[in-house]
Amino acid sequence: MIQSFLVSMLLYCVLTLPIYGLLRFLWMRRRIVHKQRETVMLLFFCFCISIFSQTILPEYWFENGRIVLQLEPAFLRHNFTPFQTISLYMTQLHGPIAEIAFYNLAGNIILFIPFGFFIPLLWTNMRSMWKMLFVSLAIPLFIEGTQLFIGRSTDVDDILLNAIAIVMGYILYQIAQFLRKKVVTSGATLLK
Repeated sequence: MIQSFLVSMLLYCVLTLPIYGLLRFLWMRRRIVHKQRETVMLLFFCFCISIFSQTILPEYWFENGRIVLQLEPAFLRHNFTPFQTISLYMTQLHGPIAEIAFYNLAGNIILFIPFGFFIPLLWTNMRSMWKMLFVSLAIPLFIEGTQLFIGRSTDVDDILLNAIAIVMGYILYQIAQFLRKKVVTSGATLLK
């Protein structure tokens, strides 16, 4: 299950990297290039492509040599009641769908933590708590809202779990900044 997701994510990254490279080259050709920042930007791009390939692109399959897209809304797969799916999966962690429950809960959290870390790391104007709280709601709302129209399931609990994850990533970013300042300060003290 996880392996098929990872292979799919990797395939989308490989397919879009030349486009990213060309656009980034055109954008940066008259600017000063910071190799560390460009490396982090590339990682963030691959992360975004990976997430969006699994959440925004319509479901598809191959049939008789053609690609078939699932574009009709799957109304039976939508949940607009907060905590309904979370409580179902929590009760099933030791039940017959334990693996599905675990991957859904853990995946909705673990996969979105990097948004909260990368965004303030790359863009200094996004380092305030209020802006990151807005981002933590905007990204999951965009994804789940888009899924309403492309034949994917929509779940308000995914918004909650994704938002919590982005906030967790932002907290990790803040901790990393605090530790970096401590190391720099203690290094400066040792040099005196």
